[in-house]
Amino acid sequence: MQQNPLIKEYLDILFRRKWWVILPALVGVLFSTALYFWSPKLYQARTRVQIRPQTISRSLLSPIVEISPTELVTTIQAEITSERYVQEIEDALHLIGTPGGPDSISSLAKALDRRIALAINPKNSYFDLRVTWDDPRVAASVANELAAIYIRRTEEIRRRMAEETLDQIRTGREDIESQLYDIRAQIETFRSENRFELESYQDTNQGLADTNRLEIERIDERLRALEDKKRDVELRLELAEKRPGATLGDPRLTELEQLREERTSMIGSGLKQEHPKVERITRSIDQLEQELGMRPASSSEDEPLGGDLEMAQLRREKVRIEGEITFQQAKRQRLYDETREIQSRLERTPEKQIELDKLFHLEEALVEQYTEARKKELEAAEGAAVERFKQGERFEVLNIARAPRQAFWPDLKMFLFMGLAVGGGLGVGMILLLEVFDQSFKSEEQLAASIDLPILAIIPDLDKAGDRPRRRRRPTVQRAAG
Repeated sequence: MQQNPLIKEYLDILFRRKWWVILPALVGVLFSTALYFWSPKLYQARTRVQIRPQTISRSLLSPIVEISPTELVTTIQAEITSERYVQEIEDALHLIGTPGGPDSISSLAKALDRRIALAINPKNSYFDLRVTWDDPRVAASVANELAAIYIRRTEEIRRRMAEETLDQIRTGREDIESQLYDIRAQIETFRSENRFELESYQDTNQGLADTNRLEIERIDERLRALEDKKRDVELRLELAEKRPGATLGDPRLTELEQLREERTSMIGSGLKQEHPKVERITRSIDQLEQELGMRPASSSEDEPLGGDLEMAQLRREKVRIEGEITFQQAKRQRLYDETREIQSRLERTPEKQIELDKLFHLEEALVEQYTEARKKELEAAEGAAVERFKQGERFEVLNIARAPRQAFWPDLKMFLFMGLAVGGGLGVGMILLLEVFDQSFKSEEQLAASIDLPILAIIPDLDKAGDRPRRRRRPTVQRAAG
Protein backbone atom coordinates (compact mmCIF):
# COMPACT_ATOMS: atom_id res chain seq x y z
CA MET A 1 0.00 0.00 0.00
CA GLN A 2 1.51 3.34 -1.09
CA GLN A 3 1.73 6.01 1.61
CA ASN A 4 0.57 9.59 1.19
CA PRO A 5 3.65 11.59 0.04
CA LEU A 6 2.73 14.56 2.24
CA ILE A 7 2.46 12.40 5.37
CA LYS A 8 5.73 10.69 4.50
CA GLU A 9 7.42 14.05 4.13
CA TYR A 10 6.12 15.22 7.53
CA LEU A 11 7.29 12.00 9.15
CA ASP A 12 10.71 12.36 7.56
CA ILE A 13 10.95 15.91 8.94
CA LEU A 14 9.85 14.73 12.39
CA PHE A 15 12.35 11.84 12.49
CA ARG A 16 15.11 13.98 11.09
CA ARG A 17 14.62 16.70 13.72
CA LYS A 18 13.27 14.53 16.57
CA TRP A 19 15.63 16.02 19.15
CA TRP A 20 14.07 19.43 18.58
CA VAL A 21 10.88 17.96 20.02
CA ILE A 22 12.32 15.65 22.67
CA LEU A 23 14.60 18.17 24.32
CA PRO A 24 11.98 20.99 24.76
CA ALA A 25 9.50 18.40 26.02
CA LEU A 26 11.99 17.19 28.63
CA VAL A 27 12.72 20.77 29.64
CA GLY A 28 8.99 21.44 29.95
CA VAL A 29 8.51 18.37 32.14
CA LEU A 30 11.42 19.39 34.35
CA PHE A 31 10.10 22.95 34.62
CA SER A 32 6.55 21.79 35.45
CA THR A 33 7.94 19.41 38.07
CA ALA A 34 9.87 22.22 39.67
CA LEU A 35 6.80 24.45 39.49
CA TYR A 36 4.77 21.70 41.16
CA PHE A 37 7.13 21.49 44.12
CA TRP A 38 7.43 25.28 44.29
CA SER A 39 3.63 25.98 44.21
CA PRO A 40 1.85 26.24 47.58
CA LYS A 41 -0.27 23.25 48.50
CA LEU A 42 -4.03 23.67 48.83
CA TYR A 43 -6.26 21.13 50.55
CA GLN A 44 -9.98 20.67 49.94
CA ALA A 45 -12.38 19.39 52.61
CA ARG A 46 -15.93 18.36 51.86
CA THR A 47 -18.99 18.28 54.10
CA ARG A 48 -22.09 16.58 52.73
CA VAL A 49 -25.37 18.00 54.03
CA GLN A 50 -28.59 16.04 53.62
CA ILE A 51 -31.97 17.67 53.02
CA ARG A 52 -34.19 15.94 55.56
CA PRO A 53 -37.91 15.82 54.65
CA GLN A 54 -40.71 16.80 57.02
CA THR A 55 -41.03 14.26 59.84
CA ILE A 56 -44.77 14.79 60.38
CA SER A 57 -47.14 13.35 57.80
CA ARG A 58 -48.26 15.99 55.29
CA SER A 59 -51.78 14.58 55.44
CA LEU A 60 -51.93 15.72 59.07
CA LEU A 61 -50.03 19.01 58.93
CA SER A 62 -49.19 20.76 55.69
CA PRO A 63 -45.99 22.83 55.60
CA ILE A 64 -46.48 26.57 55.42
CA VAL A 65 -43.00 27.37 54.05
CA GLU A 66 -43.01 26.65 50.33
CA ILE A 67 -39.37 27.15 49.32
CA SER A 68 -37.24 24.68 47.41
CA PRO A 69 -34.02 23.44 49.01
CA THR A 70 -32.05 24.64 45.98
CA GLU A 71 -33.41 28.16 46.37
CA LEU A 72 -32.75 28.05 50.10
CA VAL A 73 -29.15 26.92 49.62
CA THR A 74 -28.60 29.66 47.03
CA THR A 75 -30.04 32.27 49.38
CA ILE A 76 -27.79 31.22 52.22
CA GLN A 77 -24.77 31.10 49.89
CA ALA A 78 -25.36 34.77 49.02
CA GLU A 79 -25.43 35.63 52.73
CA ILE A 80 -22.59 33.43 53.94
CA THR A 81 -19.81 35.92 53.19
CA SER A 82 -21.55 38.78 54.97
CA GLU A 83 -19.87 40.34 57.98
CA ARG A 84 -22.23 38.64 60.45
CA TYR A 85 -21.43 35.07 59.40
CA VAL A 86 -17.76 35.74 58.70
CA GLN A 87 -17.52 37.04 62.26
CA GLU A 88 -19.13 33.81 63.50
CA ILE A 89 -16.50 31.77 61.64
CA GLU A 90 -13.74 33.96 63.05
CA ASP A 91 -15.12 33.62 66.59
CA ALA A 92 -15.18 29.85 66.23
CA LEU A 93 -11.85 29.26 64.39
CA HIS A 94 -9.71 32.40 64.98
CA LEU A 95 -8.29 32.53 61.46
CA ILE A 96 -7.27 36.20 61.43
CA GLY A 97 -3.61 36.68 62.26
CA THR A 98 -2.53 33.09 61.61
CA PRO A 99 0.64 32.54 59.47
CA GLY A 100 -0.33 33.11 55.87
CA GLY A 101 -3.93 33.75 56.90
CA PRO A 102 -6.16 36.82 56.50
CA ASP A 103 -5.48 39.96 58.47
CA SER A 104 -9.02 41.36 58.71
CA ILE A 105 -12.68 40.46 58.45
CA SER A 106 -12.90 41.84 54.91
CA SER A 107 -9.90 39.80 53.72
CA LEU A 108 -11.36 36.71 55.39
CA ALA A 109 -14.67 37.34 53.61
CA LYS A 110 -12.89 37.63 50.26
CA ALA A 111 -10.92 34.44 50.95
CA LEU A 112 -14.09 32.55 51.83
CA ASP A 113 -15.83 33.88 48.74
CA ARG A 114 -13.07 32.43 46.56
CA ARG A 115 -12.61 29.16 48.42
CA ILE A 116 -16.19 27.99 48.98
CA ALA A 117 -17.88 25.79 46.38
CA LEU A 118 -21.35 24.26 46.47
CA ALA A 119 -22.51 21.24 44.49
CA ILE A 120 -26.29 20.76 44.80
CA ASN A 121 -27.85 17.41 44.00
CA PRO A 122 -31.62 17.92 44.33
CA LYS A 123 -32.37 14.48 42.88
CA ASN A 124 -30.72 12.74 45.82
CA SER A 125 -31.60 15.50 48.33
CA TYR A 126 -28.14 16.59 49.41
CA PHE A 127 -25.48 19.14 48.63
CA ASP A 128 -21.70 19.12 49.04
CA LEU A 129 -19.94 22.04 50.69
CA ARG A 130 -16.29 22.18 49.62
CA VAL A 131 -13.70 24.47 51.20
CA THR A 132 -10.18 24.89 49.82
CA TRP A 133 -7.40 26.06 52.20
CA ASP A 134 -3.65 25.81 52.53
CA ASP A 135 -4.06 24.03 55.88
CA PRO A 136 -6.01 20.73 55.75
CA ARG A 137 -7.26 21.07 59.33
CA VAL A 138 -8.48 24.62 58.70
CA ALA A 139 -10.23 23.49 55.51
CA ALA A 140 -12.10 20.78 57.42
CA SER A 141 -12.95 23.13 60.30
CA VAL A 142 -14.25 25.84 57.98
CA ALA A 143 -16.35 23.31 56.03
CA ASN A 144 -17.92 21.95 59.22
CA GLU A 145 -18.52 25.43 60.62
CA LEU A 146 -20.16 26.56 57.37
CA ALA A 147 -22.36 23.46 57.43
CA ALA A 148 -23.45 24.37 60.97
CA ILE A 149 -24.20 27.92 59.81
CA TYR A 150 -26.24 26.55 56.91
CA ILE A 151 -28.28 24.43 59.29
CA ARG A 152 -28.87 27.28 61.76
CA ARG A 153 -29.67 29.73 58.99
CA THR A 154 -32.12 27.29 57.44
CA GLU A 155 -34.00 27.03 60.72
CA GLU A 156 -34.02 30.83 61.09
CA ILE A 157 -35.25 31.43 57.55
CA ARG A 158 -38.01 28.84 57.70
CA ARG A 159 -39.15 29.97 61.17
CA ARG A 160 -39.14 33.63 60.11
CA MET A 161 -41.01 32.88 56.88
CA ALA A 162 -43.59 30.85 58.81
CA GLU A 163 -44.11 33.64 61.37
CA GLU A 164 -44.31 36.33 58.69
CA THR A 165 -46.81 34.29 56.69
CA LEU A 166 -48.90 33.69 59.81
CA ASP A 167 -48.82 37.40 60.67
CA GLN A 168 -49.89 38.37 57.16
CA ILE A 169 -52.74 35.87 57.13
CA ARG A 170 -53.84 36.93 60.63
CA THR A 171 -53.79 40.61 59.61
CA GLY A 172 -55.89 39.82 56.54
CA ARG A 173 -58.34 37.85 58.65
CA GLU A 174 -58.63 40.71 61.15
CA ASP A 175 -59.32 43.17 58.33
CA ILE A 176 -62.06 40.94 56.95
CA GLU A 177 -63.48 40.47 60.45
CA SER A 178 -63.56 44.26 60.95
CA GLN A 179 -65.32 44.71 57.60
CA LEU A 180 -67.82 42.01 58.54
CA TYR A 181 -68.52 43.71 61.88
CA ASP A 182 -69.08 47.04 60.11
CA ILE A 183 -71.42 45.61 57.49
CA ARG A 184 -73.48 43.85 60.16
CA ALA A 185 -73.73 47.10 62.09
CA GLN A 186 -74.91 48.78 58.88
CA ILE A 187 -77.53 46.07 58.38
CA GLU A 188 -78.86 46.49 61.91
CA THR A 189 -78.95 50.27 61.57
CA PHE A 190 -80.67 50.05 58.20
CA ARG A 191 -83.25 47.58 59.48
CA SER A 192 -84.01 49.70 62.55
CA GLU A 193 -84.33 52.89 60.49
CA ASN A 194 -86.41 51.31 57.72
CA ARG A 195 -88.21 48.62 59.70
CA PHE A 196 -91.69 49.60 58.39
CA GLU A 197 -90.50 49.76 54.76
CA LEU A 198 -89.14 46.23 54.38
CA GLU A 199 -90.80 43.14 52.95
CA SER A 200 -90.93 41.55 56.39
CA TYR A 201 -93.32 44.30 57.49
CA GLN A 202 -95.23 44.53 54.21
CA ASP A 203 -98.16 42.33 55.30
CA THR A 204 -98.48 44.30 58.53
CA ASN A 205 -98.50 47.58 56.59
CA GLN A 206 -101.13 46.25 54.24
CA GLY A 207 -103.25 45.07 57.15
CA LEU A 208 -102.95 48.44 58.89
CA ALA A 209 -103.90 50.24 55.69
CA ASP A 210 -107.00 48.04 55.22
CA THR A 211 -107.98 48.47 58.89
CA ASN A 212 -107.63 52.24 58.62
CA ARG A 213 -109.78 52.33 55.49
CA LEU A 214 -112.54 50.38 57.23
CA GLU A 215 -112.31 52.66 60.24
CA ILE A 216 -112.49 55.72 57.99
CA GLU A 217 -115.66 54.30 56.41
CA ARG A 218 -117.17 53.78 59.87
CA ILE A 219 -116.19 57.31 60.89
CA ASP A 220 -117.85 58.62 57.73
CA GLU A 221 -121.04 56.81 58.73
CA ARG A 222 -120.82 58.25 62.25
CA LEU A 223 -120.26 61.69 60.87
CA ARG A 224 -123.33 61.40 58.66
CA ALA A 225 -125.36 60.25 61.63
CA LEU A 226 -124.01 63.09 63.76
CA GLU A 227 -124.79 65.56 61.03
CA ASP A 228 -128.38 64.24 60.97
CA LYS A 229 -128.59 64.61 64.74
CA LYS A 230 -127.20 68.10 64.51
CA ARG A 231 -129.77 69.10 61.88
CA ASP A 232 -132.52 67.55 64.00
CA VAL A 233 -131.47 69.54 67.05
CA GLU A 234 -131.14 72.71 65.04
CA LEU A 235 -134.67 72.29 63.61
CA ARG A 236 -136.09 71.62 67.04
CA LEU A 237 -134.38 74.72 68.37
CA GLU A 238 -135.69 76.71 65.43
CA LEU A 239 -139.27 75.49 66.01
CA ALA A 240 -138.98 76.16 69.72
CA GLU A 241 -137.87 79.69 69.09
CA LYS A 242 -140.72 80.29 66.64
CA ARG A 243 -143.34 78.72 68.90
CA PRO A 244 -142.49 79.59 72.47
CA GLY A 245 -145.53 77.83 73.91
CA ALA A 246 -144.98 74.51 72.27
CA THR A 247 -143.79 71.53 74.20
CA LEU A 248 -140.75 69.37 73.44
CA GLY A 249 -142.02 66.29 75.12
CA ASP A 250 -143.43 64.64 71.99
CA PRO A 251 -142.85 60.84 72.17
CA ARG A 252 -142.17 60.76 68.45
CA LEU A 253 -138.90 62.56 69.08
CA THR A 254 -137.77 59.71 71.33
CA GLU A 255 -138.81 57.19 68.68
CA LEU A 256 -136.96 59.20 66.04
CA GLU A 257 -133.80 59.25 68.18
CA GLN A 258 -134.02 55.48 68.73
CA LEU A 259 -134.42 54.82 65.01
CA ARG A 260 -131.42 56.97 64.14
CA GLU A 261 -129.27 55.20 66.72
CA GLU A 262 -130.41 51.82 65.41
CA ARG A 263 -129.55 52.83 61.84
CA THR A 264 -126.12 54.08 62.92
CA SER A 265 -125.49 50.80 64.76
CA MET A 266 -126.47 48.73 61.75
CA ILE A 267 -124.25 50.74 59.40
CA GLY A 268 -121.39 50.49 61.90
CA SER A 269 -121.78 46.70 61.92
CA GLY A 270 -121.10 46.61 58.18
CA LEU A 271 -124.51 46.88 56.58
CA LYS A 272 -124.82 49.09 53.53
CA GLN A 273 -127.38 51.75 52.83
CA GLU A 274 -129.05 49.44 50.29
CA HIS A 275 -129.73 46.74 52.87
CA PRO A 276 -133.55 46.19 53.35
CA LYS A 277 -133.41 46.70 57.09
CA VAL A 278 -131.43 49.92 56.72
CA GLU A 279 -133.82 51.18 54.02
CA ARG A 280 -136.88 50.39 56.16
CA ILE A 281 -135.46 52.27 59.14
CA THR A 282 -134.47 55.17 56.87
CA ARG A 283 -138.05 55.42 55.52
CA SER A 284 -139.41 55.42 59.10
CA ILE A 285 -136.97 58.18 60.03
CA ASP A 286 -137.99 60.27 57.01
CA GLN A 287 -141.71 59.85 57.88
CA LEU A 288 -141.18 60.91 61.49
CA GLU A 289 -139.07 63.91 60.41
CA GLN A 290 -141.88 64.98 58.05
CA GLU A 291 -144.48 64.57 60.80
CA LEU A 292 -142.38 66.60 63.21
CA GLY A 293 -141.73 69.29 60.62
CA MET A 294 -138.01 68.55 60.36
CA ARG A 295 -138.34 68.31 56.63
CA PRO A 296 -140.96 69.76 54.32
CA ALA A 297 -144.14 67.74 53.66
CA SER A 298 -147.47 68.54 51.97
CA SER A 299 -149.67 67.26 54.72
CA SER A 300 -147.96 67.58 58.09
CA GLU A 301 -148.72 69.80 61.03
CA ASP A 302 -145.89 70.65 63.25
CA GLU A 303 -146.39 70.42 66.89
CA PRO A 304 -145.49 73.59 68.73
CA LEU A 305 -142.29 73.54 70.66
CA GLY A 306 -141.63 75.55 73.72
CA GLY A 307 -140.08 75.48 77.13
CA ASP A 308 -136.86 77.04 78.28
CA LEU A 309 -135.60 73.84 79.91
CA GLU A 310 -135.99 71.88 76.75
CA MET A 311 -134.24 74.59 74.72
CA ALA A 312 -131.24 74.52 77.07
CA GLN A 313 -131.05 70.76 76.73
CA LEU A 314 -131.17 71.07 72.95
CA ARG A 315 -128.34 73.59 72.94
CA ARG A 316 -126.21 71.34 75.13
CA GLU A 317 -126.98 68.45 72.86
CA LYS A 318 -125.96 70.50 69.86
CA VAL A 319 -122.67 71.45 71.49
CA ARG A 320 -122.02 67.81 72.36
CA ILE A 321 -122.78 66.71 68.81
CA GLU A 322 -120.53 69.38 67.34
CA GLY A 323 -117.69 68.29 69.66
CA GLU A 324 -118.21 64.69 68.63
CA ILE A 325 -118.17 65.70 64.99
CA THR A 326 -114.92 67.61 65.49
CA PHE A 327 -113.37 64.63 67.30
CA GLN A 328 -114.44 62.18 64.59
CA GLN A 329 -113.17 64.49 61.85
CA ALA A 330 -109.80 64.80 63.56
CA LYS A 331 -109.65 61.03 64.01
CA ARG A 332 -110.57 60.55 60.37
CA GLN A 333 -107.84 62.95 59.26
CA ARG A 334 -105.31 61.20 61.45
CA LEU A 335 -106.25 57.82 60.02
CA TYR A 336 -106.14 59.24 56.53
CA ASP A 337 -102.66 60.66 57.05
CA GLU A 338 -101.50 57.41 58.59
CA THR A 339 -102.91 55.49 55.64
CA ARG A 340 -101.08 57.75 53.20
CA GLU A 341 -97.85 57.22 55.11
CA ILE A 342 -98.38 53.43 55.08
CA GLN A 343 -99.06 53.54 51.35
CA SER A 344 -95.86 55.53 50.85
CA ARG A 345 -93.98 52.87 52.83
CA LEU A 346 -95.42 50.16 50.62
CA GLU A 347 -94.29 52.04 47.53
CA ARG A 348 -90.74 52.40 48.93
CA THR A 349 -90.54 48.74 50.02
CA PRO A 350 -88.98 47.35 46.76
CA GLU A 351 -86.24 50.00 46.74
CA LYS A 352 -85.40 49.54 50.42
CA GLN A 353 -85.45 45.77 50.08
CA ILE A 354 -82.96 45.94 47.20
CA GLU A 355 -80.61 48.03 49.35
CA LEU A 356 -80.96 45.55 52.21
CA ASP A 357 -80.34 42.60 49.85
CA LYS A 358 -77.14 44.26 48.65
CA LEU A 359 -75.96 44.54 52.23
CA PHE A 360 -76.86 40.87 52.82
CA HIS A 361 -74.92 39.80 49.70
CA LEU A 362 -71.91 41.78 50.85
CA GLU A 363 -72.19 40.17 54.28
CA GLU A 364 -72.39 36.72 52.70
CA ALA A 365 -69.27 37.37 50.62
CA LEU A 366 -67.41 38.63 53.69
CA VAL A 367 -68.50 35.57 55.66
CA GLU A 368 -67.04 33.31 52.95
CA GLN A 369 -63.83 35.33 52.92
CA TYR A 370 -63.64 35.23 56.69
CA THR A 371 -64.19 31.45 56.74
CA GLU A 372 -61.45 30.94 54.16
CA ALA A 373 -59.11 33.34 55.98
CA ARG A 374 -59.77 31.59 59.28
CA LYS A 375 -59.02 28.23 57.70
CA LYS A 376 -55.77 29.56 56.25
CA GLU A 377 -54.86 31.08 59.61
CA LEU A 378 -55.32 27.73 61.36
CA GLU A 379 -53.22 25.99 58.71
CA ALA A 380 -50.56 28.71 59.01
CA ALA A 381 -50.54 28.34 62.80
CA GLU A 382 -50.06 24.59 62.43
CA GLY A 383 -47.27 25.12 59.87
CA ALA A 384 -45.58 27.64 62.15
CA ALA A 385 -45.77 25.13 64.99
CA VAL A 386 -44.12 22.54 62.74
CA GLU A 387 -41.26 24.94 62.01
CA ARG A 388 -41.04 26.06 65.64
CA PHE A 389 -40.58 22.48 66.84
CA LYS A 390 -38.14 21.75 63.97
CA GLN A 391 -40.30 19.12 62.32
CA GLY A 392 -40.31 20.57 58.80
CA GLU A 393 -37.70 20.21 56.08
CA ARG A 394 -34.23 20.60 57.57
CA PHE A 395 -30.56 20.31 56.69
CA GLU A 396 -28.44 17.87 58.66
CA VAL A 397 -24.83 16.79 58.24
CA LEU A 398 -24.55 13.46 56.46
CA ASN A 399 -20.74 13.27 56.16
CA ILE A 400 -18.60 15.45 58.39
CA ALA A 401 -15.50 17.01 56.81
CA ARG A 402 -12.11 15.57 57.83
CA ALA A 403 -8.65 16.94 57.23
CA PRO A 404 -7.52 15.68 53.78
CA ARG A 405 -4.18 13.85 53.55
CA GLN A 406 -3.37 14.76 49.99
CA ALA A 407 -3.30 18.21 48.46
CA PHE A 408 -6.08 19.22 46.13
CA TRP A 409 -3.78 21.63 44.32
CA PRO A 410 -1.36 21.44 42.53
CA ASP A 411 -1.98 18.19 40.60
CA LEU A 412 1.30 16.50 39.56
CA LYS A 413 -0.22 14.68 36.59
CA MET A 414 -1.74 17.87 35.27
CA PHE A 415 1.54 19.77 35.69
CA LEU A 416 3.50 17.01 33.89
CA PHE A 417 1.00 16.93 31.07
CA MET A 418 1.10 20.71 30.75
CA GLY A 419 4.95 20.74 30.72
CA LEU A 420 5.07 17.98 28.13
CA ALA A 421 2.44 19.68 25.97
CA VAL A 422 4.06 23.11 26.19
CA GLY A 423 7.63 21.78 25.57
CA GLY A 424 6.52 19.55 22.71
CA GLY A 425 4.52 22.38 21.20
CA LEU A 426 7.52 24.71 21.34
CA GLY A 427 9.68 22.00 19.70
CA VAL A 428 7.19 21.51 16.88
CA GLY A 429 7.03 25.26 16.40
CA MET A 430 10.82 25.50 16.16
CA ILE A 431 10.88 22.65 13.62
CA LEU A 432 8.34 24.48 11.48
CA LEU A 433 10.44 27.65 11.60
CA LEU A 434 13.59 25.74 10.63
CA GLU A 435 11.86 24.05 7.72
CA VAL A 436 10.52 27.36 6.50
CA PHE A 437 13.95 29.01 6.48
CA ASP A 438 15.83 25.89 5.16
CA GLN A 439 15.39 25.89 1.30
CA SER A 440 17.62 22.83 0.49
CA PHE A 441 16.26 19.60 -1.03
CA LYS A 442 15.89 16.82 1.49
CA SER A 443 14.69 14.00 -0.81
CA GLU A 444 14.48 12.84 -4.43
CA GLU A 445 10.81 13.56 -4.44
CA GLN A 446 11.36 17.25 -3.58
CA LEU A 447 13.91 17.54 -6.42
CA ALA A 448 11.64 15.79 -8.88
CA ALA A 449 8.72 17.99 -7.89
CA SER A 450 10.74 21.20 -8.35
CA ILE A 451 11.90 20.54 -11.98
CA ASP A 452 9.88 19.96 -15.09
CA LEU A 453 12.45 17.65 -16.86
CA PRO A 454 12.05 13.91 -16.98
CA ILE A 455 14.31 11.92 -14.64
CA LEU A 456 16.40 9.35 -16.50
CA ALA A 457 18.42 7.88 -13.60
CA ILE A 458 18.99 8.28 -9.86
CA ILE A 459 22.43 8.06 -8.30
CA PRO A 460 22.12 6.25 -5.00
CA ASP A 461 23.50 7.63 -1.76
CA LEU A 462 26.74 5.67 -1.34
CA ASP A 463 26.92 6.32 2.40
CA LYS A 464 23.45 4.94 2.99
CA ALA A 465 24.10 2.10 0.53
CA GLY A 466 27.33 1.20 2.40
CA ASP A 467 25.47 1.07 5.70
CA ARG A 468 22.80 -1.28 4.47
CA PRO A 469 25.05 -4.46 4.21
CA ARG A 470 26.39 -3.85 7.66
CA ARG A 471 22.89 -3.48 9.05
CA ARG A 472 21.88 -6.64 7.30
CA ARG A 473 24.95 -8.60 8.47
CA ARG A 474 24.60 -7.73 12.12
CA PRO A 475 21.65 -9.98 12.79
CA THR A 476 23.49 -12.85 10.98
CA VAL A 477 26.58 -12.44 13.11
CA GLN A 478 24.49 -12.27 16.24
CA ARG A 479 22.68 -15.39 15.24
CA ALA A 480 26.02 -17.15 14.54
CA ALA A 481 27.36 -16.06 17.88
CA GLY A 482 24.27 -17.38 19.53
